[in-house]
Amino acid sequence: MTTALILPGHLPGTHVQAQIRAAGVDQVRQIDPSTDDPWEAIVDAAITAADNNTGALYIATSDLVASDVTIGAVLADSSRRSGLLLGVDDAAAAPVTVDRGLVTGPGPGPWRSGALAKISLAHLKQLREHWNRDHPEGTDAFERIVATLWAAAIPVTAYRTPGLPHRRATSDAEAATTRETIDAIDLDAWRLDGAVKKDDDIFATYCVSSWSPLLVRAAAKLKLQPTLITWVSILFAAAAAGLYATMADSASPTIWFIVAGTLVYFSFVFDCVDGQLARYTQNFSSFGGWLDMIADRSKEYAIYAGLAAGATATGVDNAWLIALTAMVVQTIRHTIDTWYAVLLDTAVVQQAQRRESETDPATRSAALGSRLGAASNHIMSDRGSLLYWTKRTLVAGVGDRWIVLVVATIAFGPYIALCILLGWQLFALAYTSAWRFLRALAARTAAFARPDIAAHRDDGIAGGFPWSHAPGTYTLLGVATAALAVAMALYDQPYPALATAAIALVLGFGGSRAAHDGYFHWVIPAGLRAIEFGVISTAAFVAEVPYPALFLLLAVIALYFYDLAAGLDKAASPVTDRRWGLGWPQRAALILIPALVDSVWNTSITTWAVMALATYVAVVFIGNAVRGMLAPSL
Repeated sequence: MTTALILPGHLPGTHVQAQIRAAGVDQVRQIDPSTDDPWEAIVDAAITAADNNTGALYIATSDLVASDVTIGAVLADSSRRSGLLLGVDDAAAAPVTVDRGLVTGPGPGPWRSGALAKISLAHLKQLREHWNRDHPEGTDAFERIVATLWAAAIPVTAYRTPGLPHRRATSDAEAATTRETIDAIDLDAWRLDGAVKKDDDIFATYCVSSWSPLLVRAAAKLKLQPTLITWVSILFAAAAAGLYATMADSASPTIWFIVAGTLVYFSFVFDCVDGQLARYTQNFSSFGGWLDMIADRSKEYAIYAGLAAGATATGVDNAWLIALTAMVVQTIRHTIDTWYAVLLDTAVVQQAQRRESETDPATRSAALGSRLGAASNHIMSDRGSLLYWTKRTLVAGVGDRWIVLVVATIAFGPYIALCILLGWQLFALAYTSAWRFLRALAARTAAFARPDIAAHRDDGIAGGFPWSHAPGTYTLLGVATAALAVAMALYDQPYPALATAAIALVLGFGGSRAAHDGYFHWVIPAGLRAIEFGVISTAAFVAEVPYPALFLLLAVIALYFYDLAAGLDKAASPVTDRRWGLGWPQRAALILIPALVDSVWNTSITTWAVMALATYVAVVFIGNAVRGMLAPSL
C-alpha cells in the first residue's frame, strides 16, 4: 500500500489529490498546518511505511500544477529508486544540479526542484534510524525531505518531462494559466515520442524505432500489457533458435536461415515495443522491467545454443565451445558495464557532498563537472554524428549483435557467425575496459563504498581469508589461474587442470566479502564470474560433460547473476533472498569435486552434477523471483 502526503501550499490541493489518487496511490493524506506539523507528519509517515513494509511514500505540495503525464512520470516508477520531479519553467523553484540522471544537490540549474518526490520502501528502511525531527522554524518541509536524502547519500533520480510545464502556483490565476498551457499540448503525441529511446544503437534507431510507434499505438488501443509483448518476443526468439538448431543440415538451409532471421528481427522489434508501450502508457511494474532484462539474455543464449547445435549438425566440432566462450565473454563484459556504472553513480553522490564543503560558488559548481568530465564521456553532445554512431557500434549493442548474427548466418553459416560475434565481443570488452580504467583514475571513487553492498554480491560462504585486504590482486591472480586451467583441460592435461582450477577457486576467495574500496574494484565482480565459469568449465572439460549440458548450466548461472545487474541497473530485482543460491564458490566446488572423482574412477557423476546444479539454481531463481513479485516491490 502506497501513501502520499500533500503538504500545505498556496492552493487547496483538491486537484493534485485527485491526480495522485487516479495514478494509483492507495492512501492520500492532506496535511492541515493548523493541526499537524508538516515535517513531523513526513517523519511519522516514513517510519510507519518502513515498519509496516507498506510501500513507497510520495510527497507533494498542494499548489503543484502539472499534467497527469507529469504526475505519472513519478508515480508510475515501480522500481526501488527514490527521486524528485524536475522542471525548468518555474523560476521561483530552487535550482538543482543534475549529473548522470541524479539530482546531486543545490546548484545553478537550469533544472529546478519540482513539488513532487518519491521515497522508495528500500530507502525508507535505510533511513529508519536517521530521521531528524528537529525542524527549524521557517524551513520548507518539502525541501527538507530532499536535503535529508542528499545528506544520507541516497541517489535521487531526476524525473523529467521536458516540454510539459509544471509549477507551484501562487494563485488561482497562475494555476489556470499553467493548465491552459498544458491543455494546448498534444499529450498523446508527446507520450508516443517520449516512449522511444533517443540513445539506442544504430540498428534499433533506424530499423525498429522508426516504425515501432505504430505497433505501440495499436497495442495500447488493444489494451495489451507490456509483459505480454515481452513473452511474444521470447516465443519468436525460441522459434528462431529451434530453426537454427534443426535446419542447418537441411536441403535448403539458407531459406530456413532467412526465416529464422526474420523471427529474430521481430523478436527484437517486440523487445523494443514492450518498453516503449510501458513508457507510452506509464504502465510500469518491477516484474516487467526485470523480465525485460532477463528475457534479453535468455533469448540471446537460446540463439547461441541454436546456432551451435546447427553448426554441430553440419560437422563442426567446436561450435559449442565458441558459443560457450561468447556467452562467458558477454556476461563478464556486462558485469563490468554494470559495476562501472555503480562507480560513476557513487562518484556523483560522493563528489557532490564534497562539493558542498567548498565556499567559492564557482568552485562548487565546477568541481563535480570537471572531475566526472574526465571520468566519463558516456553522453556525447553530437548525437547522430559519425563519431557518435562509431562509438555506439564499437561497444556491440544488443540490436547490432543480433543483426550481425542474422546476416552472418545467412551469408556464411552458423559457425562463422558465432566466430564473428565472439571476435566483436572480445574487441568490445577490450575497448570499453581500457577507457573505463582511464576514467576510473579520474573519478577516484570506490564503487562499493555504499551501504547496500550485500545486495550486490554473490559470495555465499566465501570470505574471511587473511589476504582479503587485497581483493583486486587475488581476483586477478584467480582469473589468470582459471584461464590456465581451462587451457590445460582443453589440451588434455586433466590432473594439472583440476589442480590449477582448485588453486583459482582458493585465490578467488581473496576477492570475496572484502571491502571493495579501491578505485578499480568495480572489476572484481566480473573477475569472480570469470573464476567461477573457468573452474566449472575446466571440471566439465576434464570429465567430458556434453557441451549442451555445460552451456545450460553456465546460462542458468549467468541469468541468476544478471538478476544482480537488474537490481543495480533497473533497481527492480524481485529476488530478495540469495542464501539458497549457494554463492559462486559453492557452485564451482560442486562441479569441481565430482570431476576429481571422475578423473579417478571414470564415472559420469560430473554430468549428473552439472544437470542437477542447473536445475537447482533455476528452481531457486524462479522461486525467489515469484516470492519477490508477491512482496511489496517499492
